[in-house]
Amino acid sequence: MAGGSDTAPGSPARPGSDPLDASALSTTRLEPGTVALVGGGPGALDLITVRGLALLRQADVVVVDRLGPAGLTELLDEHVEIIPVGKTPGVASIPQAEIEQVLVERARAGKRVVRLKGGDPFLLGRGGEEVLACRAAGIDVQVVPGVSSSIAGPAAGDVPVTHRGTAVALHVVNAHGDLGPADLAALRDAGTTTVLMMGVEWLPRLVAQATLNGVDPATPVAVVQSATMLEQRCVRGTLATIVETVEREQITSPAVIAVGGTAAEGFLAPPEPQETGRGAGRDNLTAPQEQAEHPFSAGDAQGGDAPGRSPVLIGCAHGTRFRAGRDVIRELLVMAAELVDAPVRESFVDIQAPAIEDAVAAHAGPSDATRLDAPVSAVVVPVLLSTGYHVRKDIGGAVRGRTAVATAPLGPDERLATVMVERLREAGLSKGDTVVMAAAGTSDPDGVAMVEQMRDLLAGALETEVGLGYVAASAPDVATVVRQARQAGAERVVVASYMLAPGHFQKKLEASGADVVARPLGTHPLVAEVIADRYRAAVGD
Repeated sequence: MAGGSDTAPGSPARPGSDPLDASALSTTRLEPGTVALVGGGPGALDLITVRGLALLRQADVVVVDRLGPAGLTELLDEHVEIIPVGKTPGVASIPQAEIEQVLVERARAGKRVVRLKGGDPFLLGRGGEEVLACRAAGIDVQVVPGVSSSIAGPAAGDVPVTHRGTAVALHVVNAHGDLGPADLAALRDAGTTTVLMMGVEWLPRLVAQATLNGVDPATPVAVVQSATMLEQRCVRGTLATIVETVEREQITSPAVIAVGGTAAEGFLAPPEPQETGRGAGRDNLTAPQEQAEHPFSAGDAQGGDAPGRSPVLIGCAHGTRFRAGRDVIRELLVMAAELVDAPVRESFVDIQAPAIEDAVAAHAGPSDATRLDAPVSAVVVPVLLSTGYHVRKDIGGAVRGRTAVATAPLGPDERLATVMVERLREAGLSKGDTVVMAAAGTSDPDGVAMVEQMRDLLAGALETEVGLGYVAASAPDVATVVRQARQAGAERVVVASYMLAPGHFQKKLEASGADVVARPLGTHPLVAEVIADRYRAAVGD
């Protein structure tokens, strides 16, 4: 392939030349000192657009991503400068600001610059940032749309993102993190295909969050790896099975995840032609649209707000900005779901969504609370270790006036002491160590009493005295207790973390001056068992 050519694309075809040749079809020019953002498509070299190819042939400099048709750069003339800036998961990459600086510097040097990107520049490609950087520097820039892998990836795996009678909407998600309310709504909607980009490494947490927010576990899922390439692979399953399938088949990035009715195995290969109905849009959908949850499961939607069904277990935790902390809470609720015969949903106080009041309102209707035998449709289990403001005000306010009840928090409980002992031994607890139990802290006297009772349970399990310190809201603080232990002659101070999950408070423990800090309770089966038991006690099991 030529590169840096002065031949103008779009000039009249010579006699006998191919009128469908790229140079004949495209009249676009790449002038010296300018930049073109070219969407290269999902990966196959021949899925770049005619315009994109024409501009690439004129380039003096090509700044190229790892994904997309990077192989095209190997066909360019030797004098074309190739600058790879692709990002690889788990590997330090070139900062975006430096990429933008390269574009500006090369254009200012009078070069014709192509920024060759995978997919489409403006779909999760940071193309807008690069356009802004060029224009801020006074550099002319043009954008060439590309074939997005959000559509081409599923298509390569035989998954149409829309299909009359099945899917009438497409929702694309950057799945490199938590799902938002709009994402969860799309996943619950039987008429929408949801495409999760950059999500295969985070699939377990995405599935956990989806199922804990009412997405039908029977929803079909397809994962297409290296879409449109020779090494393409595609696996299918349901939300309930896809994590195991992906792990078993060793599917890795790059991969695109399609969720919805059209991702079902054999969707485009029915045993015989099927009537798709007449008309278009939602009026022609075959899946029941009035069901908010579980449209793909056999039978009625699950839920606690109908006669004869178990009340919904709504786990309510304190929100956190720490991804590892969110993962722990969700895994605990998934583990608890295996122990109770009821749907389980997540909710939070502070920072995260859904808020506890919204979760309760979604599953528990208004109640005049005048009948002692009034049915309960939701049970809120505080995934918190002691009582306090959030239990009394936030959770109490959410269930008040609704067909819902709230249980006691998880602590104090002997099983939590057992878990703390295990964590201490994992951390290297030795005979003769001085142990300090660290709690988050609360200004509520009942909450403080609960923490003190938990300290006593831990002391009984260890058969030794245990100090007690707090991270916030109560005294003494952990660092003070550690210092006092050393002043009393302790050779080694070990902190037992009475926290559920890693986060800000756990990090503060690590700065307390202790010799060893055990990890939080975390995803221990006994913690999940306590959650399940709180629910069972509330429903009378």
